[in-house]
Amino acid sequence: MVKETLYPYQNKSLVSIRGERWKDIPGFEGYYQASNMGRIKSCDRTIPHPRWGSQSVYSQILSQSVAKNRNIKTGDPMIDLRVTLNVEGVPHYYNTRRLIYITFINSELDYAKDELYIINKDGDGYNNRVNNLKAVTRQEKSRRAFERGRVVESHLKTADRSQWKNYGGYARRKPVKQYQGRKLVARYESVSEAARKTGYGEKEIIMVAKGRWTHYHGFRWSYATA
Repeated sequence: MVKETLYPYQNKSLVSIRGERWKDIPGFEGYYQASNMGRIKSCDRTIPHPRWGSQSVYSQILSQSVAKNRNIKTGDPMIDLRVTLNVEGVPHYYNTRRLIYITFINSELDYAKDELYIINKDGDGYNNRVNNLKAVTRQEKSRRAFERGRVVESHLKTADRSQWKNYGGYARRKPVKQYQGRKLVARYESVSEAARKTGYGEKEIIMVAKGRWTHYHGFRWSYATA
């Protein structure tokens, strides 16, 4: 075993970190493996060579790039680790935490179908240990950002919209009321404002307000007539 660096992904040694386990990445079996600590490595393999017929390629820990953005409201850094997997000269670009999640937790995860985001439970984008990862819906991700105070209040909240033209999306701009049972909890100037302040999804609020659903997260929603 070797001494662990500040974050596992920074450790480029092929010697396993204490407690580290490796598994084939789904779809890249025989080419790449991921570890429960958040590291990615290539596998030993033989590849075609134009002159010698074949060539041995030896395993190595992949470097991970750091994508940094800043939260508009708090200024805190938002970190994403990314990695490139090359198979037969074709590069495949991935968010590291998503690779770790599909390797160890759910190999059937399909964003196009499930629309699930993978987040770091502790909010540290450098920490992609498997026990620090969680799949959430867009609504849960938005609610989490709201609860952590990372959502910017839009200037549209106080803007004079009386002269604005209606280019569609009328349902989202109508005032809406939030009820718990028969008790009025709050009134919002639009569905967008309600979603922003509660962390709930606009589409779901509209579904209740239109009477297609009876409630959402324990609340009833209705469009305000006055």
